[in-house]
Amino acid sequence: MRVAVLSDIHSNHFALEACLHYIEKEGINKIIFLGDYVSDCPNPQTTMNLLTQIRKNYETWCIRGNREEYFIRHAQGYADGWVYQANTGNLLYTYENLRSEDLKWFQSLSNKGRVKLEGTKDIILAHGSLVNTRELLYEKAENTNKLLKEIPASYMLCGHTHKQFQYEYEGKQLINPGSVGVPIGCKKSAHMAVLSWEEGMWKMKGVTLPYDFKRLREEFEASEMKEKAYLWMCCILHSIEDGVNYAPTCVKKAYDLAKQELGNADWNHIPPKYWNLAAKHMGLLD
Repeated sequence: MRVAVLSDIHSNHFALEACLHYIEKEGINKIIFLGDYVSDCPNPQTTMNLLTQIRKNYETWCIRGNREEYFIRHAQGYADGWVYQANTGNLLYTYENLRSEDLKWFQSLSNKGRVKLEGTKDIILAHGSLVNTRELLYEKAENTNKLLKEIPASYMLCGHTHKQFQYEYEGKQLINPGSVGVPIGCKKSAHMAVLSWEEGMWKMKGVTLPYDFKRLREEFEASEMKEKAYLWMCCILHSIEDGVNYAPTCVKKAYDLAKQELGNADWNHIPPKYWNLAAKHMGLLD
């Protein structure tokens, strides 16, 4: 028995298509999705349409990530202060390209789950952790070890860090398939994982799949994102090209620059001046 595990697609439908081609070629008919389906890359509706077809053709388990929670709160009128040409511009762009049925699906999802397949050991699902979709679980970290000691199962899947790994602590396994759309540690490629039930245990195979990065770049250039979230677009493209997660570093640097000069700053309203300074300093502006 084999199960594909995908997380953090972030609207990169080219990467998702590469994963789907691999799944079809391998004859896998079960897929686990760990959230963060859209945002960061253009044309989120293409990704949502693909997910709809996948859910019709495969046995799937889906949970929501922190990005889905952002969109749910925004739809409910939460005062998040999203504006274009700030670090929240890509979220606003994505939200305006979602349909009501997309938001209803997000709302229907839990932020955690459990996979029970006959003859195998249960697998717990989370995007970040079981209590917070934004919590980062890394190998050997104190919070990771604490969580693994407490979970009522031998296996847990998580995403959010965009870093592919398998980690064991006191007989418990934490598996992160990495990010499909914006992975750390591989260039111009997608990360996913395959779980195989063999000899009474789940074994993880990390998979790296190249795709046509040039087409993704062309889609960015032709999309409204270039006008509405240009600096974020540059961060994401460079991140995918280099396998490095530049965006949070750039946001932090822009925030620090704004706070240093203005005496105070709002994470959601970092003026473009400081975004430009941070991006130039990091060599991210094309």
